[in-house]
Amino acid sequence: MRASRAAIGSRIGVVLCLLCPLIGCEPQPVAKPEPPALTSPRTTEELIAFVERAAAVVQVKGSDAFADLGRRPSVWSHDDTYLFIAEAGTNRIVVHGADRTRLGADLTTLKGAEGRSFGRWGLEALATRDHAWIFYKRARPAGGAPVWKASYLKRVDAASGESYIVGSGVYDLKVDRRFVTELVDMAVARIQEDGRAALKLVRERDGPFVYQQTQVFVIDTRGDVLADPLYPELERKNQIDLKSADGRPVQRDLIQLIQTESAGWRTGYLWPRPYGGKAGHKDIYMRRVQVGRQTLGVGSGLYVD
Repeated sequence: MRASRAAIGSRIGVVLCLLCPLIGCEPQPVAKPEPPALTSPRTTEELIAFVERAAAVVQVKGSDAFADLGRRPSVWSHDDTYLFIAEAGTNRIVVHGADRTRLGADLTTLKGAEGRSFGRWGLEALATRDHAWIFYKRARPAGGAPVWKASYLKRVDAASGESYIVGSGVYDLKVDRRFVTELVDMAVARIQEDGRAALKLVRERDGPFVYQQTQVFVIDTRGDVLADPLYPELERKNQIDLKSADGRPVQRDLIQLIQTESAGWRTGYLWPRPYGGKAGHKDIYMRRVQVGRQTLGVGSGLYVD
């Protein structure tokens, strides 16, 4: 019986060998899994989340995290994406994922290709908040002409007791609603700290509150424009009757907003672009802030065309 079963098994094996080429049961090559793609933050929300994740690692590991966070290529540093970290006490850069020659540099001395003192401005903003934004022009890691870059900074206290500033940025970051509210919040914090003296900094076209065609402006409830770096001509006389290109009473609308709400949006104003560009539809965000007895409105906006 065993011999008979063996013979039958042998015949079955022969038949299968003959059928395999016909029915496609030849051994297939094993596919090797592709390594996961390295993704980069592209939006305001994604950049904030990216820096917050890195800051959480530093909070737990302190300087022991620096080797991984600065390694290239890695999830933290690849293509145009990289982290930079500075000691909060000395402002000395201790991690730079794209350019090791910057290690040891003082963050306060760094300037953009256009001359902006972005490092100093960022540290001034972090004096009263745990996060801040800096805007400047810089060449991409692969080279080329300098382009606009928006970087998000986060101050973090490590479990070991040291404090660090963790940052990263996006080249040519597209302005969205989250970006606008972040920019206004940063300006409000500066005005609350320095009062009307902060308006001088807001007025600077090459200052910390201008990014591409987006700026912070400040008005009062009488209709005066107290600061606008991209439309300084509006500061020369009262603008209570200022209208958009499609005839809407923009100034009265914004005054009504800050008198009735602590913050909010007004949308769809047809407004000329800075530097002589074509008019486009613009959404405007405002926050109310008290400076002494005076109520001011701090605003910014984005073109939605």
